[in-house]
Amino acid sequence: MALSAAQLGGKTAPVAERGSGQDRLKTIFVTVQTGMVARDLLRCGALDRVLSHPRARVVLLTPGARDPAFVAEFGSPRISILPQAPYSPSTLVWRLMLRRWRYARSPRMADLMHRLEERFISVPTAYTRLLDEYQPSLVVSGDPLRPADASLIAAARQRGIPSLGSVRSWDNIQKHLRTRPDALTVWNTRNAREAVEIDRFRPTQISQVGAPQLDVYFRPAAPAGLGLDPRKKTLLLATSSFTFDSDQTYLVDALIDAIRAGEIRHSTQIVLRLHPDDRVGRYLKYRHAPEVILDIPDRYLATLGWTMTTTDLQRMAALVRAADVMVNFATTVTLEAAIVDTPTLLVAFSTIDPDEMQRYVVGLHFKMHYKPLVERDLVPIAWNAAQLIDWINRYFDDPGLYREQRASIAREWVQFTDGLSGQRLGDAILRHAGLALEHPSTSMASAAPTPPAAERLCALR
Repeated sequence: MALSAAQLGGKTAPVAERGSGQDRLKTIFVTVQTGMVARDLLRCGALDRVLSHPRARVVLLTPGARDPAFVAEFGSPRISILPQAPYSPSTLVWRLMLRRWRYARSPRMADLMHRLEERFISVPTAYTRLLDEYQPSLVVSGDPLRPADASLIAAARQRGIPSLGSVRSWDNIQKHLRTRPDALTVWNTRNAREAVEIDRFRPTQISQVGAPQLDVYFRPAAPAGLGLDPRKKTLLLATSSFTFDSDQTYLVDALIDAIRAGEIRHSTQIVLRLHPDDRVGRYLKYRHAPEVILDIPDRYLATLGWTMTTTDLQRMAALVRAADVMVNFATTVTLEAAIVDTPTLLVAFSTIDPDEMQRYVVGLHFKMHYKPLVERDLVPIAWNAAQLIDWINRYFDDPGLYREQRASIAREWVQFTDGLSGQRLGDAILRHAGLALEHPSTSMASAAPTPPAAERLCALR
């Protein structure tokens, strides 16, 4: 028995009238698989931009349809929230996908090989009904790195409905996109080139829009009570989660010991910013360490996992601005620090599990999206504890070290510095849906600011 959208268990708005004319609403399907997609697509300006068009309505396909908090936050007269049908590739589809990545030498060949893959992608009956009921003008994959949207894209393609993938991070294309939509939005020129060279998209299929989650760095700083001691230097340590079992407590211990032994020459406070996927329990012992301030992400959606609100993004930006040195394990925080000229240091050693460090940070990240940063020496690397302490002291004494390199990172990897990337993403969605605003956001990148270190937000402390 066929079920209507209302019977699928989500919150629905009235279906657009099927009549002709300029006043007819156009429906846009958007998938939201994770809390990070909710942050990037729904809270950073893209959704607001889409809904600013009077003829646009949105259907969110998401596990969040089961979460009352998600429905309460995003439900509105022109937004329907419905369950996303689960999908994972079969062994055969994975094999065909891997062959396409390996052997496709042109966009035409990649398309042909992908069409073969789609023959073996089963389309859920629920998607067939929803596409018939809503007749969307566009289907947007909120995270084409993941394979879960492939069945929806296949169903849309069978009906001639265009699709767009929002590539949500700067490293995604180098990992290969598991979902292949008709077009992509990417952060920057580098990502656009990667989409052509790695996943064999045509240049005309790619729109550069910037990173919506980084827009906050280009807006006036919101007041933030960070609880920092203005008499001390601030070392921001951002943990990573290259594997679920990765344990970075050794680094915190080493820094605390160095502070207590006077090896770090300045009075220093450590802000320990945990990765959302890190295991909080292993760090709770530092609650009682006077040198450490724990900063733990605490926004969680029951069906989507970790997420960030606008206030959370503002707080993170304030932390990065306030830091005298930022230490991390080859994550996106390096780009964030470059925007506000915060001295940055990468860690490439582990006394707990050196094999894991070699495998994931040095052997994978440094040879993939971090490769040009490492080869061009755009950010220094600590290969052992002695180098870690030495670089921290050098940065404290001279925050101008590597300033030109940080400016290069901001220009090449962030690229858009006007704080309008969320709007540009919304404009791209509208354009692909056959809608357009009279005053679209500018698509021109501007030079990244490199503020003097002395101006970097004493007020935030």
